[in-house]
Amino acid sequence: MDECSRESLVTRFRTFLEEAAHEGMEEGGDEPSLDVADDLVHLYLALTGLKNEVRIESRQFKEALDRFRALFDVMEADRLALAQEMERRRVAGEERAQRSQGAMLLELIGLRDRLERSVVMIQAHQPSFPAGLSHRETAWRSGMAEGLQMLLRRLEQILYGQGIAVIETVDQPLDPRTMRVVGVEDRDDMASGVVVTEDLKGYLWNGQLLRAAEVRTNKKREGAS
Repeated sequence: MDECSRESLVTRFRTFLEEAAHEGMEEGGDEPSLDVADDLVHLYLALTGLKNEVRIESRQFKEALDRFRALFDVMEADRLALAQEMERRRVAGEERAQRSQGAMLLELIGLRDRLERSVVMIQAHQPSFPAGLSHRETAWRSGMAEGLQMLLRRLEQILYGQGIAVIETVDQPLDPRTMRVVGVEDRDDMASGVVVTEDLKGYLWNGQLLRAAEVRTNKKREGAS
């Protein structure tokens, strides 16, 4: 409320009090005290000012509350963005670690394959030396094969401890999800689509395919029973 409006309101209120006092005197009442009238004016002005202050404070409080809500929304959006970024980095880190571990396990599986082939080659070797030399060579080959087999078993224990499992293939129906056909054979004693031999072992890692098995399947000739 501006000063002009306030003065006008005071004048009107004072006139109202004077008229009320005059009417009271005409009816035989006591003459009211001017001090009382002034007090009423001051009280009215105080109440009016208080009302205006409350209105202003309410508006300022609402503005402050709106600013706080806007700030809270910004902070909440930042918190959600930070949480999403941290989750994305966590997932990306886990994926990188899993890829690295998977690559390491494939290297160990490759080493296991080479050890197994070495054992098979040593055991299948036929000496061409005289009997005396052949005996010593046989003993050497036997010891070498035994040592490699120990390494092979230990390596397999490590792999199995990491969640590695061998895919069963021979005499099993072809599973294109875990097996890759590298050849076919014709066997009358087996149904078509059944794995006959395995060229390369396949492995699962914690239930997920790590390396597909390479197999040869049976394919009967047309007209065969």
